[in-house]
Amino acid sequence: MVRADVRIDLHAGEIRKLLYGPVGPVVRFVRSVARKVRTRAVLTCPVDTGRLRSAHREEVGVRLGQVYGFVHNDVEYAAAVHDGGGAHVIRPHRAGGFLRFEAGGQVVFTTLVNHPGTRAQPWLREAMEDVARQEGFRLVRR
Repeated sequence: MVRADVRIDLHAGEIRKLLYGPVGPVVRFVRSVARKVRTRAVLTCPVDTGRLRSAHREEVGVRLGQVYGFVHNDVEYAAAVHDGGGAHVIRPHRAGGFLRFEAGGQVVFTTLVNHPGTRAQPWLREAMEDVARQEGFRLVRR
């Protein structure tokens, strides 16, 4: 029987480079997961004009000894589409003004509209959950 003993000594600086360095395996893994989440979010995002779909961004870095990855969309209406909205009343901006819109081919003027709300379309959360499961993460809801 042949036996070989191998010893590898890593110094603190080398360990830090592995864990937190820009090309270290931990940062590369987080970057890979963030990219997959962004790709999935772009593919499943609701589309009207394409502005929401084109605004997805990913960020990966190291701060205070922790590796982080974010995928976000900062279009001003992204949260309203993602989280939906409850029923609410729409009123004119100016006192004594009217709202004008078309309904059934007719122009309508009114002083208020009871908006029924919109359903949530949580494409970004669903993208994160799908990719996280594929990558072997266990999801915990708070």
